[in-house]
Amino acid sequence: MATVWEDLQLNGLGIYRDTDGFTYGHDAVLLSSFAKFRKNDTVLDLGSGTGILSVLIHAKTGASVDAVDILEDACALAMKSVAKNGLSGMIHIHCSDIRQLPCLGMMRCAYDGVICNPPYYSGGTESPDPSRAMSRHQIDAGIEDFAACAARMLKNGGKAYFCYPTAGLSRYCAAFEKEGLAVKRIRFVRSKAGRMPYLFLAEAKKGGGVGVVMEEDIILEDL
Repeated sequence: MATVWEDLQLNGLGIYRDTDGFTYGHDAVLLSSFAKFRKNDTVLDLGSGTGILSVLIHAKTGASVDAVDILEDACALAMKSVAKNGLSGMIHIHCSDIRQLPCLGMMRCAYDGVICNPPYYSGGTESPDPSRAMSRHQIDAGIEDFAACAARMLKNGGKAYFCYPTAGLSRYCAAFEKEGLAVKRIRFVRSKAGRMPYLFLAEAKKGGGVGVVMEEDIILEDL
């Protein structure tokens, strides 16, 4: 496994990534900007991988983050990144299955926010690399498992921020409604103007009422 340090061009921060495994994409960067957290908030990063969302969320908001991933190699890289960035007091890495939370000292109904860039795909050709396959495909946990975990771990009034393919919008909404998480904001992402959106960013509130705000689409070629 080859490991490289990548400069995030943000406050001098960077992240270690495995050149042979799955790295992060622009969806993680977009989601970190879409999420709304405050300095003293506590945030849970589900399926955190090598920690890109945790680092970005803390850098942009000052929130403290508990990051959880099932892959030991990904957690090891995330720990290295946190240490090199000097964020050991603000970001804590936990190697665990999100379906088993709360555990490891985490408390049910304790978090102000949840952030998650979950595995998207089911079926199709999976990567022969286990880390890459689990990061991209719904091998162990699906959107229903992530929604259930978010509901368990959020305070009443807490918010969950997810990104997901537009083809899965109805599945996402059904999973979150079942868990008492009201979808409050949606923002679609298009690669180019005139093309159909392929991704959406969503905010859901635990115990929230009805009503969804559809925000202006993000056009990647305009960024």
